[in-house]
Amino acid sequence: MSLHPASRTLLAQLEAGDELRLPGDLDAIRSGARAAAMAAPKIGLDWVDDVDADGVPCRLYRPRVGAPVALYVHGGGWVLHDLETHDAFCRYLAHRTGWALLAVDYRRAPEHPYPAPLDDVQTAARWLRSHAREHRVDASFLPGIGDSSGANLVAGLCVRDPSALDFQVLIYPPVDRRAELPPQLATAALDGETMDWFWDAYAPGEAADHPEVSVTRAANLAEHPAAYVLTNEHDVLRDQAETYAARLAEAGVDVVAHRALGMVHSFWRQPELFEASRSAVVTVGALLDTRRSGTR
Repeated sequence: MSLHPASRTLLAQLEAGDELRLPGDLDAIRSGARAAAMAAPKIGLDWVDDVDADGVPCRLYRPRVGAPVALYVHGGGWVLHDLETHDAFCRYLAHRTGWALLAVDYRRAPEHPYPAPLDDVQTAARWLRSHAREHRVDASFLPGIGDSSGANLVAGLCVRDPSALDFQVLIYPPVDRRAELPPQLATAALDGETMDWFWDAYAPGEAADHPEVSVTRAANLAEHPAAYVLTNEHDVLRDQAETYAARLAEAGVDVVAHRALGMVHSFWRQPELFEASRSAVVTVGALLDTRRSGTR
């Protein structure tokens, strides 16, 4: 199928800013992404504050007192993005779903390769289980939500400790360093060269084959929490993510998988441009509500 018009708009914007694409000046790319995100309009919530999760900086978004809470792990190839680049979207996600979010400001590669980012996500999840009540949110049912490399970290946490989360939302995750990156699915949003650069920054050498990194290599998926996997039609990560969803299902894990037709990498966190993003957010919120109510 063809690209959705909103996808064509995004790709045109990315191609116009080609000087800020990797490989390139990493500091400039990080600064540019942060500056653009901080200029975006932001939704007000009941409470938003930065917290220290046993040494890991995080930001808690609470739409109301007593809201259920999810762990949010941002994307950016394990290299780019931070709390500020995802701040407007996390506010939107919390507002639209009614779920509080603990967004994790994990250490980034290449300065801090695997396992440092995953260690931080694990620490934040443990802290949230123990300290949710102090911040007037409910972590009795704790999902993890991740986009792109953040989804890899959510899935990697489930490999390391299948009981760490009660549900996993994996938005176009990279899951296998050795998987083919089909050139016909490459776009300015993500191509094979850039994805290879990201993988090498996060998990150089033998680390790439560790099952906490290439999660498709995990020997036993049967104990993993139920999952929602969202892929894009035009994305070099599409096939490996859908293969991982199938592997989870084959292992007996309850999985819902959707492919967003006409979409490209990064559409999820751009609701101002993509109706599909707005629909996906509503879908995720409904799934979380359903799963949570089923455990009560």
